[in-house]
Amino acid sequence: MHAKLIFLWLRFGGLLGGLRVFNVSAGAWRGGRTGQFVAAGSVPCISLALVRSAPRLEMLQLRRSGASVIIDLHLPTNLAGVVLRCRIDLHSQGHELSRFPRPAHQAANHRSSALAIAAMTLLLAVCGWIVGGTEGVHRALAGSAPRPNSPAISREAMFRWFGARLLRPADLPELFNILMDVCSRARLSRLPDIYCLSAPGDMNAYALGGPGDAAIVLTEGLLRRMTRDEIAGILAHEVAHIRNNDTWTMGWAAALHRSIEWTSLAGLALSRAQHGGVALSRPLAELLRAAPSIAQLLRLALSRTRELDADATALELTGDSRALIAALDKLERHHAGFPVLSVTAREDGPMRLLRSHPATSERVGALLSIAY
Repeated sequence: MHAKLIFLWLRFGGLLGGLRVFNVSAGAWRGGRTGQFVAAGSVPCISLALVRSAPRLEMLQLRRSGASVIIDLHLPTNLAGVVLRCRIDLHSQGHELSRFPRPAHQAANHRSSALAIAAMTLLLAVCGWIVGGTEGVHRALAGSAPRPNSPAISREAMFRWFGARLLRPADLPELFNILMDVCSRARLSRLPDIYCLSAPGDMNAYALGGPGDAAIVLTEGLLRRMTRDEIAGILAHEVAHIRNNDTWTMGWAAALHRSIEWTSLAGLALSRAQHGGVALSRPLAELLRAAPSIAQLLRLALSRTRELDADATALELTGDSRALIAALDKLERHHAGFPVLSVTAREDGPMRLLRSHPATSERVGALLSIAY
């Protein structure tokens, strides 16, 4: 199964006698760099439009239209009787999922990921509009696109960056047998390279790259303390990240975050320089100040979603929920000092929003709900 990437593209149009409209639509790319584009009706579409202001127009509106949930944010402009309407149209159903069916939990994660990327793109577009109007939107979005080609992962770079050494099948034949079985189930065309990090006291695993050029880093401590089935679960989780091209997706989120930071900083600096430190519109200035923090929260939410999806895919690849949960329990004991069962079923406090990974108890609960 080839990777499915979510991305957005920009269209320009006209409204209300030449006032600009920006439509940012979502789609999916299947089959890597040489794959096929598919318009995705199941993922969000976002748009920015200058529209006439109506009496008692609410700043934030939420409504349902058929199978869609529409969120409208209305921001003031320097044009009399005109507001900037920022819209997210989230489809609950669509032809993309019907043509390429996925389990319900993966479909939900797919939509959550698309919504996070759409929200970050919309936030960047709004910041660009505040700074430079229509041209500012174009420049902000043009500078946030991810690079299609990532640098090759070399043995020298892996050793220099991590101190990791490349493993050969002759070194650990059983490990490579597990990897080949998992990759065959995942339908990866290329077997990821495996590197061992000389850290006997640490238990961790990392996935780098995408389906065409991937590597998995395993610590020495993990290889020593995990059983065969637990290692299979860990490898399946990392292979899921590779198959889903999560490195590329999170790289795009990082690029959007950087663009939002720079655009908001430029807007605040320009406002102070032109108006002696007093912003023309306090709500817009506050939005610029808050934009980087909002983007970071969206980025962390995307990371948590990709982790849950990798867990679900790992379960799909191995069919062994007990081994995967046992591996998570060992990692929790190692890193936190207590077993998963002593943690509450779900973390609902505000600190949850600052996590890049879901709480282990939440991951276990999600796996149990899928398996049983």
